[in-house]
Amino acid sequence: MSNKLKAVFLNPFLLFLTAWGILNLIQARFTTLNNDEAYYWMYSKYLAWGYFDHPPMIALMIKIGYFFIHNELGVRLIVVLSQLVAISGIWLLTDKEQRKKKENVLLFFLIIVMLPVSNIYGFISTPDAPLILFSVVFLLIYKRFLQEATWKNTVLLGVSMACLMYSKYHGGLLIVLVILSNLPLLRKSKFYIAGFLAVFLFLPHIFWQYTNDFPSLKYHLVDRVSSFDPRHVPEYLASQFFFHNPFVMVVLIWIMIKVRSKNLFDKALYYIVAGFLLFFFASSFRYRVEPQWTALISIPIIIILFNNVEYKPWIRGYLKWTAIILFPLFLLARLACMVDFLPLSFFKNEFHKKKQWALDISALAGDRPVVFTNSYQRPSVYTFYTGKFAHTLDNLSYRKTQYDLWDFEEKVHGKEILYVPHYFPDFYKQNLTKHILTGGDSIFTRVFKNFQSLQRECIILDNNQYTFSKSGINIIHLKIFNPYPYVIDFRNKELPVVFQIAFMKNGNMDEKENLQLPDYISKLNIGDTISVDCKFTINDLHPGIYKVAICSETGILYDTFNSKFKEAKIND
Repeated sequence: MSNKLKAVFLNPFLLFLTAWGILNLIQARFTTLNNDEAYYWMYSKYLAWGYFDHPPMIALMIKIGYFFIHNELGVRLIVVLSQLVAISGIWLLTDKEQRKKKENVLLFFLIIVMLPVSNIYGFISTPDAPLILFSVVFLLIYKRFLQEATWKNTVLLGVSMACLMYSKYHGGLLIVLVILSNLPLLRKSKFYIAGFLAVFLFLPHIFWQYTNDFPSLKYHLVDRVSSFDPRHVPEYLASQFFFHNPFVMVVLIWIMIKVRSKNLFDKALYYIVAGFLLFFFASSFRYRVEPQWTALISIPIIIILFNNVEYKPWIRGYLKWTAIILFPLFLLARLACMVDFLPLSFFKNEFHKKKQWALDISALAGDRPVVFTNSYQRPSVYTFYTGKFAHTLDNLSYRKTQYDLWDFEEKVHGKEILYVPHYFPDFYKQNLTKHILTGGDSIFTRVFKNFQSLQRECIILDNNQYTFSKSGINIIHLKIFNPYPYVIDFRNKELPVVFQIAFMKNGNMDEKENLQLPDYISKLNIGDTISVDCKFTINDLHPGIYKVAICSETGILYDTFNSKFKEAKIND
């Protein structure tokens, strides 16, 4: 073997990178898919320019890997490889003088392995994995653009920004923070060209949002917003502190206070860390913030720590011993993801017993499709581990998902299905059949011979504001249309449809009242619209202003909204 080849194969960086990659490949193969990964695998079965919750990059990555390997490793293969590329990119983003010192290669990887984000997104397939990859790519190109704003770098910058946005919408915040760290960018024509190119490349996703009535914007900017909950703020602060390793966060904050940024790129790193943390701190006053929403700040965290390891003599030793102590604990947690030996509900709920659970339900279902409720994860896990079709219905207390955009409701209409609800009130326990699954868990099911549900919006309320009275009988005018390619049977023997008017305040359901359809209305043909006046009385509402919508109950299925929300004033 030549000296050049020896130098390559014995390169410390490549040796560490290879060892880390092998660890993640083993983990990816022998760890059961978690709930969200199965959902994103379902994305990949129906490739599109967008999905209800996220842009399509994770779906494409899973599609490529699963094309070659039809198991958990296939779902995660490109994610594992993408992290190796991201780590290599982060290495190139660090200070060149620090990289020249051989002893710093080990330190760099010690910083990597003691971050929870590195351990999680080294094998888990979620949109945060492509977001981290293309954040690194964007920062590499931005650094080159700062040095030389050539046409090549301009085009690459635009493409990288588009890839960021196709990965996760948080990429937009990264771009904004980089601009804020260097406002003179707004005076450079080539930066605008890069921006226009990014928007142009992102147009297919924007068009997808338009044709689907902007579901992602409505969900993330409206539906997730709730009234102020004082618990969300301390929960956010604690989760961020531990999600990024409290021992790391302490020294990181100290360095950012003590050490001023040396150039525009370093300044951007500071802005990314502080900006993400402050943005989601403000967001925690409006809704619950998930810890992983700040996952990409792990990139500047690694670079800042590595670049400033010699700022004080104790920093190197502190980082070294912190990693040596914590990494075995991370390995233990990673082993617990593969093998069920820790008595912790998190690992059991996320990674264990899923395949057997799916096989148990499959045995009950036989050749029938399965319809779950209020869970996008359960039908996804079921389909992955059985290869059989499943759907889910959401009710008033749950949110819309990608399953509401697919035509799955049409596929189960009129079929014989197995119904598996998520919640078992006494009424269900009396009218459904109880089964004990392997492991002792119980479920209740029911077979419907001629299934129908009414999940789509099919009611038009003409007025934006209504006034109703607590005394006497109220009348509301409805336009009911059929959005399905089949007849709606309001008098279905198994699953008849009952419409209701629902009153809500501060996100809570205050009252629902049944609306009686005229006796002559029993079916609604394809494409037809009917106008009806429905009577109802108000029992327990206090006078005031409410949000009002029309919902329906189809037999014993849970109720769901079928109209847009309007405003209603209740008088005495």
